[in-house]
Amino acid sequence: MALSDIMVYQTDEGFVVEFGNEGEDRIAVTLRSAPDLTHENAVARARALLSSALEPVHGDSARSKDAALLEEELNEGLEDSFPASDPVSVTVSSIPMRDPNAGH
Repeated sequence: MALSDIMVYQTDEGFVVEFGNEGEDRIAVTLRSAPDLTHENAVARARALLSSALEPVHGDSARSKDAALLEEELNEGLEDSFPASDPVSVTVSSIPMRDPNAGH
């Protein structure tokens, strides 16, 4: 979806930048007043804020990786472990350790 319809409103607190498409859907970004915030750079700042909000929180998680990349990593793991009886897994599972002081 291209956000081609952009409107900038100045408010008492700063600026509101609205991004929209050809339909009625809109995304509004509120930018609080700052000494270097102007009507001219409000759109660029709003775009940067939206971009950072859409980035994955953990950049190296399996969910953020492309399916083709995950398949490639799995194949590499299989090749590295061949002819082992159990293939490697791309995911990591952890089992919580029992507290050695429990019950004392």
